Amino acid sequence: MLLNILSVKLRFSCALLLGCGAAPLAAETIGQVLFANGFDTDPSIQIDRDELERSSLEALRGLLGGPGGSGVPVLITYIGKGRRVDGNAFESPLDGAPPSTTGTDIDGFSAFNPNTGNEFRIQIARSDLGTIGSETTRVGRDGGAGPMGGPVPRTDPDSPVPGGRSKAWSTNRDNRIRYSALGVGTTTWPWRAIAEFSNRCSGTLVGPRHVLTAAHCIYSRITNTWSNNFLVTPGRAGNASSYGNSLVPSAGFTWFFTPWQWRLVSPPGGEGQYDVGILILPNRLGDQTGWMGYATLTDATIQNSLVFNRGFPWCNATLRDGTPRIDDVGDDPLSGLTCNDRHLWGDPTACTTSNFHDRDGQNSARRFDHSCDASAGQSGSPLYRYINTAPAVIGVHTFSICGKTATDISCTANDIEPLRATRLTSEYRDWVSYFRNWKP
Repeated sequence: MLLNILSVKLRFSCALLLGCGAAPLAAETIGQVLFANGFDTDPSIQIDRDELERSSLEALRGLLGGPGGSGVPVLITYIGKGRRVDGNAFESPLDGAPPSTTGTDIDGFSAFNPNTGNEFRIQIARSDLGTIGSETTRVGRDGGAGPMGGPVPRTDPDSPVPGGRSKAWSTNRDNRIRYSALGVGTTTWPWRAIAEFSNRCSGTLVGPRHVLTAAHCIYSRITNTWSNNFLVTPGRAGNASSYGNSLVPSAGFTWFFTPWQWRLVSPPGGEGQYDVGILILPNRLGDQTGWMGYATLTDATIQNSLVFNRGFPWCNATLRDGTPRIDDVGDDPLSGLTCNDRHLWGDPTACTTSNFHDRDGQNSARRFDHSCDASAGQSGSPLYRYINTAPAVIGVHTFSICGKTATDISCTANDIEPLRATRLTSEYRDWVSYFRNWKP
């Protein structure tokens, strides 16, 4: 059988876009038989490719100047079209495994359009990503914005809470508190920039339409499906959505992005270190809520920082097979808490961090453990700290190491940080910066 993968090689440079008004670049086919999956008859594939090409080029031009984005080469490869499983999921292409990769660097990001089911791969050289990240920092686009997109407030609603760093309730007690009234979303910034996904995850606005989350919140390795037909609602409280929401997908620009290795069956070093994702929404929700910044910190800085977590725990959560979770809000009998679904919760005190895992080619650990109380539904929620009085996301919560169910590995008194986060390494930060410059 012929290989059902179409590669579209695009070099965004002045040489190829001479005069800026040139006709659209033609696809350069490489490899074996192309035009599979209906590329030659399905106009959505060409439309999506053009949208990726145009959006990337606009972002690089806007950031770096010049008609071709200062000559930064970008390689876009068409992978295939997902098969719709049901109203809530697209199955990823099964007629050809994604190309494998080796080495420790992130070998591009998958780009998935939940409107069409088309999947692509975007690759940029590490050195060029560094340029994008540095320039994004120079112009301040990796910083936050206050309510209505205004200046960052100089108030800090997190640090004034008394008390030292907490332990997770596996060894102490569930200390979480609810950060909104019942049925009334919080108006406090930056908490209002944290979003609930109706598919039972959390995320953080880091731009007017840019949401940082966990990769497993948008692509399931277990079922080989991309999520579809869910709401992203910042500041949600029950059925209240004070700042509106985005239906994913809906009309307008909507894309998911995950590290390429997250899509591989057996990625180098294990899949956990690639569990980070980015959504670009069709609606500019951040123009009302504001958004957090994001940053890369050293191991020592993270360990000596006041790190916080807020998210949307799933009340009475169950695993896919129906097994109940036992770490929900209210499951700790000593806490006296009652879980209120689809409300913002978190530890009022700062969390401890330790045990850095999975070092990349720059010797930066892609994961670390933490003690913030968290449970199902809080995947993708931010681990953040204040830098010069402004909150910045330094990682996203991904899973609990122990104590999730009655049959799970039990947590012990030694499990002071029994939860894990994917860290924003410099490499991940630069990828986030690349996408943060899209549709700013």
